[in-house]
Amino acid sequence: MRKNVIYESSAGPIVLDAMKAAFLPRSWTLLVADLHFEKGSYLQSVGNALLPAYDTVETLSRLNEVIETYRPEHVVALGDSFHDVGVSERIDFQHVEMLNDIIRQVRKFTWILGNHDPDIPPALAGERVDHMEADGFLLTHLPVDAGLKQTNICGHLHPKASVTIRRRTLTYPCFACSDTRIIMPSFGAYTGGLFVDNPAIRRKLGEHKFFMLTAPSGVYPIRSYADRLRDRTCGG
Repeated sequence: MRKNVIYESSAGPIVLDAMKAAFLPRSWTLLVADLHFEKGSYLQSVGNALLPAYDTVETLSRLNEVIETYRPEHVVALGDSFHDVGVSERIDFQHVEMLNDIIRQVRKFTWILGNHDPDIPPALAGERVDHMEADGFLLTHLPVDAGLKQTNICGHLHPKASVTIRRRTLTYPCFACSDTRIIMPSFGAYTGGLFVDNPAIRRKLGEHKFFMLTAPSGVYPIRSYADRLRDRTCGG
């Protein structure tokens, strides 16, 4: 069984899941970020990439699994759910139906618009918004800075981190957190990541930061890059 973490933030509790999702228990809201559906087909169409376009099916399968695990009333996708604005022309009708079947499992499904997907394919159910509030958290795609009075949960930056355990270096997506912000890991199957010592992430977290690694066996805290992210708690 995976080890997940309940983080008591200044806005309230949030469950950080090893499947790269988060759950707000007070409102039964499940959060996922940066699904990037159809990235594989996009890379094939623009660059003749040899990467097989299996990412949409894999991401759909994992999304269905995490919904079955938490049985949320509300699912919020925090932007960049689709890799580009041309998805409607490439996505298989069967995959659209699979996604609508998943959406129908919950009482409410919300798409927060991202920089990759300012328009959600019209064949898909769910509401479209720029941002929203839930359980005292401000949910956005891009990190919000100006006038921030709530804990901001966002995506966009795809944080990841490396740990060295028994002379092996392992790299996994992670939650990048501070007193006022939680940057979600990317949920998509083919998405890359930005190391948490990158200035783009460091600037959004400030001095009081910590990271929660999403290893296959669970979520584990790691120290800052100042001590090279070596933490034996990840070795179990």
